Amino acid sequence: PTSEDLRRRESEQPGLALFADYVRDIVRRLTTDRDVTLALFELRLEAARRPEVAAVLGAWQRAGFDADVAFNTGAGLPGGRREIALFHYAIDGLLLDRLTTPIDPDSSTDDAIDALVAGLLGAADSSASEI
Repeated sequence: PTSEDLRRRESEQPGLALFADYVRDIVRRLTTDRDVTLALFELRLEAARRPEVAAVLGAWQRAGFDADVAFNTGAGLPGGRREIALFHYAIDGLLLDRLTTPIDPDSSTDDAIDALVAGLLGAADSSASEI
């Protein structure tokens, strides 16, 4: 997120709603810059065919993933490394769907994000409150 985005959210309580807000912001930015996002998908496909591309791209992806985990932890948001990985998998699929041929073009992207957050973090959040 930009520094302005961080300032806007700094007084919000860490939790599922704030996590979902960050995810919606990520998806918004990636769908707004459609060509760059599609190019990243193309690059991943090329990495599947060319080990030298995979080495460079893989290192970049893992560094970005580590930064995402560190941001999430530092912000006190729910979920750890495993959950952030699951969100990467889910959001990549959502983006590929929305930027290419959507399977359900009339469905809301925000509703999909809310369902993902509830499904992937809701159980962890409710079990944490039972401890």
